[in-house]
Amino acid sequence: MSVHTKIDAGLAAPQERLLADRLTAGLAPKMRPVFEDVHAEILALADKQSEFADPRVHAELLAKYCAQQSDSIAALATAEREFQTRHANAIDQAEERAAILDFARALGADRKQLNSDRKAFDVYFDADAAVERFHKRVGERERALAHAVERLGLIAADAVAADPMMVHTAFFVDLFDDLLDAMRSWRGDARIRCAAHTCLATIAKQIDHWPFGAWLEAVLSATRRVCLDESEDVWVQCAAFDALLALSPNSIATAVNARLKQPLSAKPVRAADNELFLRRHLVRLLSANFALDEAFARLLKKLGEDESGAVRQSLADTLHLLPKPVAAETFAALRDDNDHQVRAAIFADVPRMLRAITPDDYAAHIGHVLAHDSDEFVLRITLDAASALAAFCRQSGDLGSDRTIAQIRQHIAAFQARRLAPKLLRWADEAAERAWLMSDLDALEIAEAIREVTHDQREADIRTTKALKPWLAENSERVGRVMAVLAQNDFGLSLKNGRRPRIQRGEWIKRRLWRVLFEGRNSATDKRQAHIHTTGRHYFGTMLAPSARMAELAPTKVPGEPLFESSEGGWRNYLPLIDMVLAALDQGEPLEIFTSAGITTLTPPAGLFSRARAFWRISREFAALANQRNREPAEFLEALRGHGIDTAFRSYDAGQPANPEIAKFFGSEEPA
Repeated sequence: MSVHTKIDAGLAAPQERLLADRLTAGLAPKMRPVFEDVHAEILALADKQSEFADPRVHAELLAKYCAQQSDSIAALATAEREFQTRHANAIDQAEERAAILDFARALGADRKQLNSDRKAFDVYFDADAAVERFHKRVGERERALAHAVERLGLIAADAVAADPMMVHTAFFVDLFDDLLDAMRSWRGDARIRCAAHTCLATIAKQIDHWPFGAWLEAVLSATRRVCLDESEDVWVQCAAFDALLALSPNSIATAVNARLKQPLSAKPVRAADNELFLRRHLVRLLSANFALDEAFARLLKKLGEDESGAVRQSLADTLHLLPKPVAAETFAALRDDNDHQVRAAIFADVPRMLRAITPDDYAAHIGHVLAHDSDEFVLRITLDAASALAAFCRQSGDLGSDRTIAQIRQHIAAFQARRLAPKLLRWADEAAERAWLMSDLDALEIAEAIREVTHDQREADIRTTKALKPWLAENSERVGRVMAVLAQNDFGLSLKNGRRPRIQRGEWIKRRLWRVLFEGRNSATDKRQAHIHTTGRHYFGTMLAPSARMAELAPTKVPGEPLFESSEGGWRNYLPLIDMVLAALDQGEPLEIFTSAGITTLTPPAGLFSRARAFWRISREFAALANQRNREPAEFLEALRGHGIDTAFRSYDAGQPANPEIAKFFGSEEPA
């Protein structure tokens, strides 16, 4: 921007803007390059009018550009019809080729392109190629036309907002009666018809009082017709309903009722799919404009009883747009819906839902579902919502937040007592720990201290964390517990206590004896090249919090990797990997593994010779032990005891029983 432009910008009236700014207003940054070529064409047409001007000037310019694109497409269509007639009546190859070249010239080919086409006749260029080029040219112009019509709506709406009397001008009547009428009935690309209705709706939202005129009745009639036309493109139908709402809110209820008369099951498959999409759009439309008409409440209730769960699910997604009493009533009904996806949808976005439901009521709904529902998907989403609600309450700092968090923890504990599937218990353990973190202010300070150190830490890097020293001296178990919560959806954490506590994110990959032995015994020609095959995991410190997510979905050729177990929904991170066992033998002191379920303690033999012997034997039997860990956990732990390594598992709270699905492997299963 030049100095003169800056001066002009300072002197411009408030409603005056650059055309370039208006063309990109409201466009997502990533979409701006997509339409850069169209904007360049419009700016070239504008010339001096692209400078600061009021929106009406730019609206008239966009209307002119749209008319030009429509005329260009009509000219291309005429040229195509003439070509088809001439080509069909050609008597020899020379006449056919002459018709093709003339058609290419009509499509915009210059002399260089025509020479290239003439040479390509015997290779690839023929009538079909020319027709394909025609469709490409038409597609380019239709794309430009659709975008220009959509931008025209925004600019014309600004013009109406700046000057309400514009609705009485000839330009306004011509815009609605000629240009938009032609665009709404466009027989080509459906995006143009959709853009026309979007343009109409955008302008109509800025008009408080419509002037009487036959053209308005024609617009309303045409819009209603599209709303009821099931053969129309579904995006166009949605845009037409938006336009009808903006033009005449009193007319929308009649149109919606007409579309809801026939159930989806009575329609053909394709029509039912489109109708499903439309009904979901109607739910959002009615919810966002609930206060406009009393009939909307009745229509939403009807949509909430639709036979399709996908329609009812969209109602769950828009509860935050409804008045709180209506939202609370609808929420209670959806909570017990027959479709599990609908029941899960009300817990999918906690912050959004809390705009309509109080935290206490939301916690009560969570407790109801955790106590009575049995669907795995619903329960998982609800457990995530429980911990998310606890985090929201802590961040809000409301007076009742501690009480609500305590209720959430009680609901999760009651769910754990139901002892359903192992994976549900694992998810409950994780949710319970996230809720615990929100309930313990000291734990939150520890978590913040750890995040401050590790937020930009690269994998396997080690950093000093002096801030943890007081907490480690007071209660090291609490620090490990916090580490386990942070590792639920991130790299694992390892901590070495001492005068200067140090923390590692991820694990080292170093040379290991067991890998040397394994590779020496298992030769293969398909091993990865330029890769060291004698390295394995090496753990740092005596306090480990392994990641709960990072695991292999299928067994690998290299043993000892974390392997996902579908029945538990995880890789059993409470069971030590063989590399963890070797780390305990390396360090010669107990190693604690902190997970959301509790603490696993590995205690190596006391003597140096005993540890060295165990290290050698385990390294030699590494593959067998790794397979045993994944397939027979109880036998694996017994094998470790045979090597002199004691294992124990306990929960964090002394009065709370350990997860029975885990405790049974360690020989400490709680009685049912």
